Order: sequence, then C-alpha cells, then structure tokens
Amino acid sequence: MSDARATIAKQRKTLKLVRRYTFLAAAVGLVYIVTRFEFIELSEKRCSPLTRFAPGDSLVVDARPGSVSEGDAVLVMTQGGAKHLCLIDSVRGEDGHLWCISNNQDCPGFTSEDAGWVDPRAVTGRVLMSWEH
Repeated sequence: MSDARATIAKQRKTLKLVRRYTFLAAAVGLVYIVTRFEFIELSEKRCSPLTRFAPGDSLVVDARPGSVSEGDAVLVMTQGGAKHLCLIDSVRGEDGHLWCISNNQDCPGFTSEDAGWVDPRAVTGRVLMSWEH
C-alpha cells in the first residue's frame, strides 16, 4: 500500500508543477498579447478612409510591426501626434520611406500627396485583421 501512496503523492506533485507552469505560460502569453497588439474600434459616426474597412469595424493592430509592405493598412503618427489610417501604396527602395494613400474617394484621409514620403518610423501599427460589429 505504501508504494501506491508514494505513486499518488508523486502524481499530485507533478500535477501541481504542471498547473503552475501552465498558469505561468498563460500569464506570459497574456502580457505579450496586451503589450504587442491594440484592439481599435473605428467610429460609427465617421467614414473610413480605406474601402476595406467600414465605420464601426473592429481592428486588431500589431503595435510593433517588424516590417510593412505595399498593400498593408497601417496607422501613421503625424508630427502633431494624431494617428491616421492609410494604405501603403509603395515603398521607396533606398531609404524605405512609404507612399501612403486613402482609397475611399467619399472619405478623404491622410495621404502622401499632402504629407510627402512617410518615414517608416512613423508607423505605429499594421492592421492584421478586422471584423464588423
């Protein structure tokens, strides 16, 4: 009987360690998600400068994009501190500066036609996914 008790005690100890490590992994994962991604809801009262998004859509934004490329929807921070949603139309080869556009003619937004080439360091996020409410 003592072998059975020792086995049960060992199993309980192992399960306790598994629970602790599982909780730790979940906590680290949650911290990573909260610090890496932003969850943004577009205003229902304003239009969207990009046709792929509608007013009221929810966006998941990577707040630390490693790189961006043509066709990506990004958030760009202007010198005044405002964030603007725009689409990367092209990337200049020599310095990586971005040409940003707004493709919704009914809702003009931030564009490089007004601001010029955008420094890639001004990109504060890249939209990963969206969904309607």
